[in-house]
Amino acid sequence: MSSCYSRYYTYKGNIHQEAVGKSKNDILRSYGPPERSQDDGAGGTIMIYEKFTQTTITNAGAATYGRSATEGGVVYGNGGIIGGSQTQSGSISSMNGISQTSTDKSYCYLFLNQNNQVYDFKTNYGAQYSFNKCFQPVTTWLGVGMSCLLIYPAIVTIPWATVAHIQAKKKGIMCK
Repeated sequence: MSSCYSRYYTYKGNIHQEAVGKSKNDILRSYGPPERSQDDGAGGTIMIYEKFTQTTITNAGAATYGRSATEGGVVYGNGGIIGGSQTQSGSISSMNGISQTSTDKSYCYLFLNQNNQVYDFKTNYGAQYSFNKCFQPVTTWLGVGMSCLLIYPAIVTIPWATVAHIQAKKKGIMCK
């Protein structure tokens, strides 16, 4: 009865959040030198960390084949058999020359104020999520009703669902 629970993820923040409040020297020790820096327009600096990843996928195909056959098979009065056999095998490979190249950019921009303290960041990676689940009482009891009629005896499903419901309430994981 795992369908009694809904699963979902909760955003917990970004790994770069810990950089906020740190000094420029702390950042240089942790992140290393930036690819470049630029003025933030308010007397501070933006430290820019970027990484480009290029991936190329080429379309290629290959196949193997095999065939075996026996032909003939004439029986003569002396019990002898005359026949022939033939076997073919091989492989084929082809490349149609189609390839696709994509470039991905990962970045982290750290914004430093006039005192060289990080006050903000922008990034496209580093998000952290936690896995959660919650108990679905309506789905559970509908499932219990159906299973009693079609699959399982009520003596099994009703106690199980009751225990699961009570445990979910105690743990505070009831769906809203």
